[in-house]
Amino acid sequence: MKKFIKLSAVAVSMLFFAGCSAPEIKLEQDGGAISVVKTNYSEALKNANGMVSIFNNGQPVEIYVTPIVDRTNSGGKLPKNITSIVNSSFNSIGDKIITIANIKGKKFSKNKFYRINGAITEFDLIEASGSGMDAAGQATYNNQQGTIDAGMKRENKTTKLTIVFNPEDVRTRNFVPRASTKNKITIEQKSSGNEFAFSILGTGVGVDNALTKAQGTHSSITILIELSVVEVLGRLVNYPYWLLTGGGVNSDVVSNLSIRFLRDPLNKKIQKVSYLLALQGANVQMTSMMNPKLKAAIIKYKTTHGLPANSDINRKLYMSLIGAS
Repeated sequence: MKKFIKLSAVAVSMLFFAGCSAPEIKLEQDGGAISVVKTNYSEALKNANGMVSIFNNGQPVEIYVTPIVDRTNSGGKLPKNITSIVNSSFNSIGDKIITIANIKGKKFSKNKFYRINGAITEFDLIEASGSGMDAAGQATYNNQQGTIDAGMKRENKTTKLTIVFNPEDVRTRNFVPRASTKNKITIEQKSSGNEFAFSILGTGVGVDNALTKAQGTHSSITILIELSVVEVLGRLVNYPYWLLTGGGVNSDVVSNLSIRFLRDPLNKKIQKVSYLLALQGANVQMTSMMNPKLKAAIIKYKTTHGLPANSDINRKLYMSLIGAS
């Protein structure tokens, strides 16, 4: 079942274009409607920092991003190089991610160290002619400003593109098994008012939303990159990234999480459970010691999720909290 991101702040809000507010967009996609869901996608990056801290025993992860470019025949319709956006996304996560600018001559530390290879690998543009004037706009998203899609006519368009990340262990120079990500974004442009709706679909991401013309394709690509970054890190570090991206549960990550949890001492189990409860909105703080407020939160969670109503910390509770029950 597709999950949706539910975060507090608004990053992709409805704007005005040509003096008119954009109406709600409902376009059929994979048998369902693309609905307007206001979310802050960059918040997923910040939450990933806590995930890395909790599930990587407080140790940072070092990342080096190789040039990531458009390898399609887009004819200039896509950015030629998205490396800076990928670097910015990793760098926005927090202190548990160290983004390396230059790998030459770098001495290895004890931290996990990965090279991120990738590309825009697929691009399809389906156009249906329509009347109207050319439209272009300026957009600022994640502190990046630029002209978006100058000269695009008011007509129905469907744009599909795919971004692939293929991580490599820098020490062994081997690709990390089963850690690659491949996510596709579908951008629908309606003929009336130059509105956009988009849907990001992949094994680790599941998001529907709406954009205006002024935000356009480039902002959609940025959103796709940010969520793909959260996913690839989750596969490398083994944290439940789907709680942040809204996609499907990864069985490999779940298996590793389950094994680790069974081996964890009690204080580490309490820390993980309290963190996951807080992430899902419970009125608790992350702690490594049981307290009355945490006990009450556990009982409340179990009661609403069909588990025995006690404060025991066990595998069933943990699997439920990571969405794998």
